[in-house]
Amino acid sequence: MSRTILVATDGTPAVLGALRLARRLEVEKGVKVEVLGVVEPVPVFDAGFLVALPEMELYESRQGALRQEIENQLEEVAGSREAWPIRVEAGLPGPRIVKWAEDRKADTIFIGLGRHRPMDRVFGTETALQVIRLSHIPVLAVPEDAETLPSSAVLGVDFSHFSHRAARAALGLMGAPWEAHMVHVMSGMEFLPTMSEEWRVDYETELTDRLDELARGLTIPGGCSVQTHILEGEPSNELLAFSEDRDMDLLVAGSHGHSFVGRLLMGSVSTRLIRGAHKPVLVIPPSDLTEEVFRQENGGDEGHPWVKELKEFSEANVGRRTTLELDDPEVGAQQCGKNFPLWGVDYDPKRDLINIMLGRTGTVEGHLTHSIPRPKGLWVERDEGGLAQALQISLENGQIVLKIHRD
Repeated sequence: MSRTILVATDGTPAVLGALRLARRLEVEKGVKVEVLGVVEPVPVFDAGFLVALPEMELYESRQGALRQEIENQLEEVAGSREAWPIRVEAGLPGPRIVKWAEDRKADTIFIGLGRHRPMDRVFGTETALQVIRLSHIPVLAVPEDAETLPSSAVLGVDFSHFSHRAARAALGLMGAPWEAHMVHVMSGMEFLPTMSEEWRVDYETELTDRLDELARGLTIPGGCSVQTHILEGEPSNELLAFSEDRDMDLLVAGSHGHSFVGRLLMGSVSTRLIRGAHKPVLVIPPSDLTEEVFRQENGGDEGHPWVKELKEFSEANVGRRTTLELDDPEVGAQQCGKNFPLWGVDYDPKRDLINIMLGRTGTVEGHLTHSIPRPKGLWVERDEGGLAQALQISLENGQIVLKIHRD
């Protein structure tokens, strides 16, 4: 089945880059392209003169003008004013674009990257950010000067299922031969002041192994390449610097706030990339939080009781503060992370691995993923009211305890 791209345009030159990339994908990969324009409501200020504006006539006039601008753009980019279906709607751009894309079952929304003027930032009127906050469909924000499909990309990786989805979506937009750089940024390490050098080496080795495993799971055509990197610092700053230093064509990140309200906040990695980037940015939002965080790659694995138990534990306790302890019979109890909010815990039966994800990726609170291979057992300690107090995971020697703080 052919993929469908929805290009949202206001008829200004800022969207020409998005239209050009959509055209290249149509020519090279056979995607279907549709175009949407949105006429915003006219603000009316009653100065006490009881002047009524002819709203319908005004809308029809503006609708006709916008359609003509869009047709001019299509003629410039695709060689015909009727190259793609055009729809002009009335309403607020962000919600209208997302609803139309969902109704049309579009696979990706293309939109102009937007301006970076201070007043735009203060009032949050950049349409690209509005769409990203509302959408459950991948969004590609494209600067005006974009001409060709990207042949190099930086993919921010945090090892959630969003990373897998983002990698697959990004490679589908690239022109061969391409090079992809999968980058994991270690953040929040300042929360581990007692971290030994040996622990750090082991941690970075595990990160390297998981990056390599993720890369091996991708389909890489001949002449194309995937490289992996580990950086340390604030994720958005590191990804932007890495992209600029290597002159990458595309930035890719996931957007996975815990709720609609959370996604309105201005602190996420994807938002900062949109603010700072001068190259196309692909943002992969969750289609459904539960599905994306806890879905197993192999449908048969979902029958393992730990998959369901940890999913229910995570859903009931997401966002609560935690302390992660390793109880070793030889060295005693050691804290591996304190005061991190819980993001989720899952079990991968294929690899016999429990992943404990703490922190909110992209925030100043940091992010920590602790992988536990070959667990022997698990159980949840609860209080008299049935609320979880701790998750205990038994190992061959000792145990891991995830303590849940009282609210």
